[in-house]
Amino acid sequence: MAKVCVFCGGTPLTKEHVLPRWLKVALDPAVRRHRYVRVSSGTIQQHDSTPLDAQVKIVCPECNSGWMNQLEEDVRRFLPDLIQGNPRTLDMEAQRALVSWSVKTMLMLQYTHPAEARVIPFSDVTRFHEVREPTSSMLGRIGFMNYPPDDSVPLVDTLCQGYGLPDQMAWISTLKIGCMVVQVLRAPEVAEAHMLVPFKASPVLHPIWPPQNTIEWPLPATIPYESMMDLAHPKVLNVSTIPI
Repeated sequence: MAKVCVFCGGTPLTKEHVLPRWLKVALDPAVRRHRYVRVSSGTIQQHDSTPLDAQVKIVCPECNSGWMNQLEEDVRRFLPDLIQGNPRTLDMEAQRALVSWSVKTMLMLQYTHPAEARVIPFSDVTRFHEVREPTSSMLGRIGFMNYPPDDSVPLVDTLCQGYGLPDQMAWISTLKIGCMVVQVLRAPEVAEAHMLVPFKASPVLHPIWPPQNTIEWPLPATIPYESMMDLAHPKVLNVSTIPI
């Protein structure tokens, strides 16, 4: 259990809802299942809970009510529509806000579990506090999935896989809430004067980090839920870099 804020080292600590309570308007009360799956070093751990009850006591009041609250306010006007599958136009500013909020939420979700079940290293937590958006070593994309009909399919799905590389850690985290699927890939550090080759757009998945162009939501094609594990847990990281 953290004794100081995981972001700034401040005290005292306050409780943070992993998902904001205002998302209740976008969630079907009849579907309440939240699944957290962590894969690392060939082992799989899974935990089920209810989506809006999860809280963590790892941040100070200044971070909680300051920049973290601002990340939530930046997505509040459009996030419920994404979750419910309602039509929305996401400009580049909205995509930046969405992927930044998603990374913050992914970080908070992993702190609902003990240290041995976490995949994202602490160095990425402190780096996120510095920049408050994904770094140049990250890629992000969004996909559409049909809203779950019942608890046979989790309303909220969090899947995180770590890749133990010889020199450093890499990971993929996938967050599904209702119809919205956001995936963030953290590659090994990118060499100076280079950049990651962005995800390619497809009818099923569209890049949101770095933002490229306007997205019309919902996307034209649906991700079958049966494909969720394959999407979230590829056997290898398929990324490359190019000179800037």
